[in-house]
Amino acid sequence: MKQATFIEKEKFTQMQWDMEELRRKCLEVELRLKAEQEENALLVSEKMSVIQEREMLLHALDDAREQLSNLHKHHEEFEAKSKADVKLLVKEVKSLRSSQSELKHEFSRLLKEKIEVERMLQKEGQRLERADAANAKLLHECEILRDRLQECSVNFLSEEEDKLIVDTTSPSDALDLLTTSDNRIGLLLAEAQLLGQDVENATRASDGTEDVDGVKGRRTDDELRKMLTDTFIDNATLRKQVNSVLRCALNTYAKSEIDEEEEDEQVPLRKTVLSKFLER
Repeated sequence: MKQATFIEKEKFTQMQWDMEELRRKCLEVELRLKAEQEENALLVSEKMSVIQEREMLLHALDDAREQLSNLHKHHEEFEAKSKADVKLLVKEVKSLRSSQSELKHEFSRLLKEKIEVERMLQKEGQRLERADAANAKLLHECEILRDRLQECSVNFLSEEEDKLIVDTTSPSDALDLLTTSDNRIGLLLAEAQLLGQDVENATRASDGTEDVDGVKGRRTDDELRKMLTDTFIDNATLRKQVNSVLRCALNTYAKSEIDEEEEDEQVPLRKTVLSKFLER
């Protein structure tokens, strides 16, 4: 009985040990299960975190793809605009080169015109200086000739009651004065004709050496100078003609005086020299 009790006691003890062992194993299993649960929870958490991160990355990837698409579209638009701008720039460069060539040609033409105008102005200035000098010389010579022509005037004529009276003692004295006047006038006419010939020669020389505009500018001055010399020549010629008229009148009177011996020599001379000529 003791042995059976002892055996039962040992079984009981063994059972306690087995139960303790089972309790220990259960505890270990619980601890392991708890650890696995915690590990699973951590894995789930990590998985969720990975999923969220993946979603964020996918969203970022979509954004990046959209940006890339926008950039690609913008790049295509920019490239098309750049090509259009390049074509426009090429056209503008060609136009500018053509304009530059035209401007160079126009500048060259204007420069030539400027040089030509300056040359013409210089020649015109020189022509005006020569014309002024020639005019001054001509006027001086004409003044001298006019004064000398005035000295050739006869001073034995006076006017009384619309009649010209010869104030001289004899017709021969008047004829001598007229002859002297004619000789001096003839010399003055020769000098005036030489002066006119010099003006005409200068005009021909200018017409042969200067251009059309220069000739037109000189022509007026030359015509005025020639007109001045011609006027002087006409005036001198007219004076010579007047002297011829007076000489003819005096000769007529001298002839009539011989035929009319009853008349006094001096009184008729003062009264009827020209009237007798005009009556004839």
